[in-house]
Amino acid sequence: MASVEELRAESSRLREAVDSVSDPRLKRELAERALELAERAEALARSEDPEIIRANINRYQSTLAAGINDSAQKRVVEEMLAEARNLLVNLAKRA
Repeated sequence: MASVEELRAESSRLREAVDSVSDPRLKRELAERALELAERAEALARSEDPEIIRANINRYQSTLAAGINDSAQKRVVEEMLAEARNLLVNLAKRA
């Protein structure tokens, strides 16, 4: 699981890379991924409450069970689910 700092650094790197890309489609994809990483970093930074983490896990599982047509969105939800599970395990180890 990537740390908040690693997610933020990768998001920043992608935002900088956007300026050097001329292909509009690739530029958009990089910008979208940068935003996804930044959002995940902030969500991770805010969530230290085990009850909130469990609620998020349930929400991610429900979202995946309902089906997601967009493969990129599905990948993001799967990554967020894995990160939430890891965070919950790590919090339990610290307690």
